[in-house]
Formats: sequence, structure tokens, C-alpha cells
Amino acid sequence: MTRRFWLCVCLIVPVSLSAQNYRIDTVAGIGTFGGDGGAATAALINNGAVAVDANGVVYVSDPGNNRIRRIDNSGTITTLTGRGYGTFRGDYGSSVFAGMTTANVLALDAAGNLYFTDDGNHRIREVTTSGIVLTIAGNGNCGTPAAGVKALQAPLCDVESVAVDGQGRVFFGSESQVWMVAADGTLVLVAGNGGFGGSGDGGPAVSAQIGYPGSLAVDPSGNVYLADQFNFAIREVTTDKVIHTVVTINDSAATTIELAIDPSGTLFYVTGVKQVFKFQGSPVIVATLTGVSTADYLAVDRTGALYVSSITDERVLKISNGSTAVIAGAYPYTLDPLPSPARNVRLHLNPLLIGLAVDSAGNVYFPELAGDLVQRIDKVTPAGTMSALNTPAKLPTGGDFTVQAVAIGPNSTIYFSTFNQVYRLESNGTVTLIAGVPGFSSPLGDGGPATAATITNPSSLAFDTFGNLYITEPFDSRVRKVTPQGTITTFAGTGHSGYSGDGGPASAALLSTPVDVKTDNNGNVFIGDLTASVVRKVNSNGIISTVAGNGTKGFSGDGGPATQAMISGGAAIAVDPSGNLFIADHPSAASTISPATDNNRIRMVNTSGVITTLAGPAYGYNGEGVAATAAAMGNPVALAADAQGNIYVNESGTQRIQKLTPLANPVQNKRHACCK
Repeated sequence: MTRRFWLCVCLIVPVSLSAQNYRIDTVAGIGTFGGDGGAATAALINNGAVAVDANGVVYVSDPGNNRIRRIDNSGTITTLTGRGYGTFRGDYGSSVFAGMTTANVLALDAAGNLYFTDDGNHRIREVTTSGIVLTIAGNGNCGTPAAGVKALQAPLCDVESVAVDGQGRVFFGSESQVWMVAADGTLVLVAGNGGFGGSGDGGPAVSAQIGYPGSLAVDPSGNVYLADQFNFAIREVTTDKVIHTVVTINDSAATTIELAIDPSGTLFYVTGVKQVFKFQGSPVIVATLTGVSTADYLAVDRTGALYVSSITDERVLKISNGSTAVIAGAYPYTLDPLPSPARNVRLHLNPLLIGLAVDSAGNVYFPELAGDLVQRIDKVTPAGTMSALNTPAKLPTGGDFTVQAVAIGPNSTIYFSTFNQVYRLESNGTVTLIAGVPGFSSPLGDGGPATAATITNPSSLAFDTFGNLYITEPFDSRVRKVTPQGTITTFAGTGHSGYSGDGGPASAALLSTPVDVKTDNNGNVFIGDLTASVVRKVNSNGIISTVAGNGTKGFSGDGGPATQAMISGGAAIAVDPSGNLFIADHPSAASTISPATDNNRIRMVNTSGVITTLAGPAYGYNGEGVAATAAAMGNPVALAADAQGNIYVNESGTQRIQKLTPLANPVQNKRHACCK
């Protein structure tokens, strides 16, 4: 008998337990938040409402940073509550750990308890004097409340005002009505029949129409004043429950109405201009502000000192005894001196100017529209130094220098687009016209010189490996192509809006709002189609297909095929050297057409076609070196990839340029495969 011996080899097969991970860090921009633990006058705030307690402690809502800040008597600023990104957490716990989504309005009661509108979570919440956060009204759903319902069980929508009377009762405006939370926790209707309008003066307040109660105040006698924002009037609900108009605002420069009442019952208000008004039978100007452009929110303390919040200038001022002083905010009015460390510079990123590009040396370029309307293209080196390129103040056409998109062309040359031209930036600061005849001439120009063609709103630029330039025209539903010889043609789209054509020539397909274009090393061209909520790909043979999104706005599909997923717009895209596709899943970028859904995410489609979320959906900024999957996002409007696979993000909401760095290979499980 012959024996057979089998050689058994045991193989170790690595099995990935997770997808590629990324870390997020800031490349440029100091953001809109900073200064906690220091002087409030040196802090960065994105301020909204202001309130002051009996001890002179000032509270400022910081809705852009999803926080409420506190300024003590020494002038030191700290965060009272909020995580820096939009969330809902922390009820019945310490305010230090609680989170909210965009607190715009504040009110204090006589004991010092602070009330705020948690707008994104459809709630009114309280921070007690012991530092505990709790919800006092709203079940988290958007809807119209009803009288007699427990406040905690009621749906709320558009809660943009809150006030407290001398008895500690909380009043709030929701849509076109004013409500009160009674002592037993139920809702009582104070004013508004639910109809939007301005009728009902002289009759029962509950039968009147209100054009949105955007601010409330209650005097010591219990009379309720409401700012009827859309009628530009201040109306009063007296203690006999009758409504009257007491002030009609006829100033065409007015943009808002915000109210405050001092301990004597005197009504003060601001209207978004530089004046602060007092009403005593008729309006009287009591202060004209200097050093700021607007007065948007108002508070008054027990001594009669006024506190004014200017949203435009990101400052809080105190007016007392005829003098005005800044007590919070350090917004830089002028451009920061350059060169400078990029992370120390206050950026002025505009969500409509979405340029972002990285050259072969790792330098990052993006346009910046400064606070004083000076236009420039910024450059950040790999070492973190930021400078401005030598750009013209005026173009050869005589028009203003306003950049929409930036791209790296052959030989690392910078190209940029304006509202209807594309230029190459020369080393001496001059520019060369590449595409787009000045003005708005009627011929499209396809087949001829690009410099004689019409181009409209070129929101994105990209080059392929052959030196062809691709230009998106979102409002004309096209992507154009300019050869190295300067001839222009329509590459994708017909000029008619729609979503069709997969499997056929790109030039015969319908595009909806193509806002971004990128290329890969294999001759593929990717198009972010904003309002179709898809990303399309045109292969090297000119055939178009959908590679992400199913054409329905929304969010779904993580972990599955990208073509079956829902996205909210595809505002920007990038492709890394390995062929992974990245999508800024956010609705509005170069286009002003904004779908209602906003996923506020960065999503990745790997080379197998599987889609996952890399960052978001929480809104805001929550630190450096954070794992991307735990990171908040602030309106990602542009993406770019470098040669190492790093992804750069232009975040207009947080005023930062962020970087997603791929980490080491995912943790692997060594599975043994042996014969038996």
C-alpha cells in the first residue's frame, strides 16, 4: 500500500475591518471662534443675541459656533454651553457638556436663569443658575402647537423670540403666533390666530394676524411687546388681551426689529441700522453707534446701560453715561498682513467663490473676498505660510477682479475664472484671456477660438493630462472643453436642463446644474451635477454614466452602491490618485439653486463603487486632529486632492481650509486559512 503525504500550508489572509480612515486638520484660517479664557475684547465671536443679568454678567449667543458665551465682570469670556457643532444633547446635565443647534435668542429671568431658543432642535431650553440645562418647550419636531398642550409635548417651528415676565413665565414666538408657558407647563395662546398678516388692531390679540413675531419683551405691568418683523411694526398686547400697533417703522434701511425693556418699563429697540431708539409715546433716538455698521440685538441692564450686538461687525458694545465701548469681539476690519502663518489669518471665504486647487509641490490656492471687498488669490505652502499672489486690481476688460474658480494648468500655471471669462495668471501679475469674449454676446462660439466664445458663470475649471481645459457652466447646463490650441467645444450637455443620457455620448446627455468638474489619470472626467443630485463620469471614449446618486435628493446608501444612494446636491467633487471619488454632499455652491436637503457631509466613493461618509453631518467646528468620521463640517463648498491622496476642503461656514489626511491602513484581522 502506498501512502500519500499532503503538504499543508497555513496562509495568513488579512481581512480589513474598516474602510480607509482620515484625520482632519486646519490648513488655513483662524475661523470664527476663539478666545475662551481670555479677554472678551480679544475673542472671535459669531454673535447674535445679548442679555445681561442683575450682577452685570453678559451672555452672548454665538449661533455660528453653536455656543452661548459668558462674559464675567472682569471681562473674561468663556463658553457657557454648546459643543461647537450642531447637535442635541445634555438635558438635565451640566451646561458644560450640553449641545444645541444654533441658539439665536436669549432671555433672563429675575433669578438669573437663562432661556434660549435651540432653533435647529425646535426647542426652548433653560440653563439654570446651578448650571443645569433642560428643555422647557418643544418635543423636537417642527409643527404648530395647540393651546392646553403640555409645552414639552408640543411641536414648535421657527422659534425666533423668547422673553420672561416678572412672574417667571416664559413667552415665545412661533411662526405667526405668541405663546406663554403657564405655571402648570401647558401652552396658552397670547396673540395670533395663525394667519400671516397685520390685521386685528383694537381687538382680541388671539384673533389678530401677525407677520412673524421676531422679538418679544414684557414690561413690569405684564404688557407684551412684539416685533412684527414682516409688517415692520411694534405691537403691544395689553393686560386686557387687546392688541395695538405702537410703532410703525418707515426707514427703508431697516432690516430687523429687536426689543428690550428696562426696569422702569421703558421700551428700547434697534432696527439693524446704527441708531438705538427709545419709545415713550413716540420714537426717540438715544444713541448713534460709531465703529460698527449695524445694531442687530439689544439688552438693557438695571442701571439703564444698553448692550448692542452687531452681527455685521461681530462686536458687542456697551452704552453707558453717554460713552460707547466694545466689550466683546475682535473681528479684524482690514486684511491681515501677509505673508503670515496660515492658521493665524482671518479668512473671508465666500460660498459663491468656490475655487480650491493644489499644485504638484503641495501648495494650496483659493480665492478670498475680503471684508473690504479686496479680491485676491491666496497661496498656502506645505510649511503653512500664507501669501497672496500678484493679482490685478482690474482686468483688461476694466471689470473688477472677482475669482470664481482656480485651477492648476500645465507647468503649474494658475488659471482662474471670473463671471464670464477664464484667464491665465502670469508671473508678473498680468493676465492672459483664455476663454470667454467680454460682455454677453449671443453666439456660443463652439468650434472656434475660445477667446471669441460666450461663457456664462464658469464655476469650475480642470485640466486633463493632455492639457485640455474643462469649464462648467451651471446655468447653461453644459461643460465646455478648450484644447491646448485654443479651440472650444461643448464637451457634455446640450444647453437644456435635465438628467438623462447615461450610456450615450456626453454631448447628447442632459445635465441639470453642473457646478464642478474634475479629471483623473485615466482620461475620465467627473461632473458634479448639483440639482440633479448626482455625480456623472465621462470616460475616455466620451460616454457618460452616473457614478454617485440616484437622482433623488436626500440621504441614504452608506455602505452600499453609490449609484443607489441619495445625496443632497454634490456641490463639489475631487478624485484622488487611486481613483477614489470624494463628494461635498451639500446643496449650494456656485449655483444659487439650493435644494432643501443639506447633508453637510464629505462622502467617499471607493474604486469598488461603495459610498461612505467621511465627515459630518454635524454643523460647525470641533477641533484639530479629529478623526474625520467624528468631525463636524461647516458648509463644504469646494474640494481638491493632492498627489499624496490628501483631500482639501473649503468650508465657508467655519471660514477655514481643512485637510483630510489618510491614516495608516485600517486595522486588519489576520484570518488563518489552513487545509484540514
